[in-house]
Amino acid sequence: MRDWESSLILLFHTTEERDLPLFRNLGNIRPAVFERLCKVLKKEFDVVGLKTLTNGLSGDSGMSGRPLAITFDDGGKSYASLAAPVMSTLGIPSTCFLITDCVGGGSIYWRYLFNYCINSGHGRELAGLVAAAYGAHLKEDEVISFTRRNYDKAKNREIVEGIMHRIITEEEYLAKEGELFLSFDDITRMKADPLVDFGVHTRSHPVMKGLSEEEIQDEISGSVAFYRGKVGHDSPMFSVPFGRLNRDYDERTVLAALGCSIPAVFSAYGGGNERGQPRYNVRRIPVTEALLEGGVEAFVRSLRHVDVAPEYIEKERSLRDAVERWRKLYGRD
Repeated sequence: MRDWESSLILLFHTTEERDLPLFRNLGNIRPAVFERLCKVLKKEFDVVGLKTLTNGLSGDSGMSGRPLAITFDDGGKSYASLAAPVMSTLGIPSTCFLITDCVGGGSIYWRYLFNYCINSGHGRELAGLVAAAYGAHLKEDEVISFTRRNYDKAKNREIVEGIMHRIITEEEYLAKEGELFLSFDDITRMKADPLVDFGVHTRSHPVMKGLSEEEIQDEISGSVAFYRGKVGHDSPMFSVPFGRLNRDYDERTVLAALGCSIPAVFSAYGGGNERGQPRYNVRRIPVTEALLEGGVEAFVRSLRHVDVAPEYIEKERSLRDAVERWRKLYGRD
């Protein structure tokens, strides 16, 4: 088997069979489609664990063939109920990155709540709440893009509270949508499975670029503390919410993660990873059912030639320079 040239990491979110308003247009893949995809990936690639692949970027694993790893972001309930059982049957390892405040239903994920409003006939009311919080005029179909570009944690909290007061109460929402995230029991059971690994995805899934340095530190260090208390004693890997470099996050997030001794940071703007790709900026390819409309086989064939979008080349170079300056300043390797 020939030595590998480039490795791929696929990013999934949910494999729900429930047709809930909050999942629509957020990348959900039906379980039957996900199972077909896993079978083809198993046939065409050398599917390895994420840690094995990440170590291989610096030549530590002796990988060969066509390495590919599978990841899930958010920690949705369907990872335990549908995705992991399918992958276990096929002998496929995976890593799930947790929104730690949402585990066990501890907190409501704001993006799901916004999506619920939009897809259940309350989009105009949501737009009004967003406009009032930000002091801006916007249309219903501008809510999602606006709140990502202009994310402010305090204003976002104000909008969520407004939704609970004017559109649907927290109790009604939870009763209607059911269990959305992994429970503590799920994590306890699954972490004993050698094919399952966990990482962190911040506490509340904000748009990191819209945060202050103190807020960035709280989101990352808080999720690491949760991981060490509930999952494992090692330092967890970290996937950045939304994950587009210099659009959703910048070097402050990466430096904060490195300062928390996080061994690997994962983006979500596409592209493969050649040997030497820095562990603080590992590329992943988001997968949605829309990408699979031409057939699972056609999608897998498209993975033979995966390039990072040209716009990110200079952004990656700037990030590398920032990390090198930080390492020299603090004497980090």
